[in-house]
Amino acid sequence: MMYPWQAEQWQQFTQYLSSQRLAHANLISGPAAIGKLEFCLAYMQRLNCTQPNKENTACGECNDCRLFSARTHPDVRMINVDEEVEQIKIDDIRELNKFMSLSRHIGTYKAVCINQADLMNINASNALLKTLEEPPANSIIFLVSHHAESLLATIKSRCQIWKFPLPSVKQALDWLQQQDKSVDWKSLLPGAGNRPLLAMELYETGLGEERLDYYRDIHQLMHCKEKVTKISAKLQNEELQKLVGWQQAWCADLIRCHYKKEPVTLENPDIRRSLHSLVGRVDLQSLYSFWDKLIELRRFSSAPLNKRLFIEDMLVRCQEILEQPV
Repeated sequence: MMYPWQAEQWQQFTQYLSSQRLAHANLISGPAAIGKLEFCLAYMQRLNCTQPNKENTACGECNDCRLFSARTHPDVRMINVDEEVEQIKIDDIRELNKFMSLSRHIGTYKAVCINQADLMNINASNALLKTLEEPPANSIIFLVSHHAESLLATIKSRCQIWKFPLPSVKQALDWLQQQDKSVDWKSLLPGAGNRPLLAMELYETGLGEERLDYYRDIHQLMHCKEKVTKISAKLQNEELQKLVGWQQAWCADLIRCHYKKEPVTLENPDIRRSLHSLVGRVDLQSLYSFWDKLIELRRFSSAPLNKRLFIEDMLVRCQEILEQPV
């Protein structure tokens, strides 16, 4: 499936295929919840489609397309995060390497998608490097990530980077209105950082209010109106990866506000006032150090740790970005 706001990228990247300029390894990077994985899967189906249509998309009818849709194509593999430990392990990559070393069965290409590639642990990342350094013929690897900065530099340097921006407000609203005209998407979309798929998820799950509640707590914390221990007690049963993700988005937005009073792009535009209340009170070097720490915490967020201590450590480090107590 490809979304309307991805038409330009589709035209550009299918030209790589037509002109035989498609790289062995491709990093699909951009904000979360804009359809990067769906684009990748549509592209992988197109790779082996024998009867592409005039829009240069997969026909959906040929034998390769039917096998792909049924998830039984012998030349295609998908690697997802292990739900129990929330990371991609070395055994997953070893299986991928073995798969890539085998001859093709029926397809033009052997194709692999590693979703949330930034969640590969260090051993998995190093194992993947071996395949990237000596790629088998007619094999294509796609890494999908909205935290590409967490990937090893040696992996990124071996990939062609496919960047996906946020859709325009009009594109996002037009699509959301097509899904359900009864919803006030104009109010929901800003809270989702203009990410239409996240807006849909927030509406369907009610997580929008939970996210705002988290940022209210952070605002109170940074203004010394709430205690770390009280917030951690409240959040101790939440998914750590989700909390770190929210904190990363907050940190990135605060960095943007530091450099520009009214940044065009914010992941959380609905907390703009809260962010502005901290600009001028944060130490920029400490803010960047906190960002680096959050990348590290994200890697450990799936480990069997004491959740409350993990959250308290993150919140204390968040407070440390202030130049002086408010």
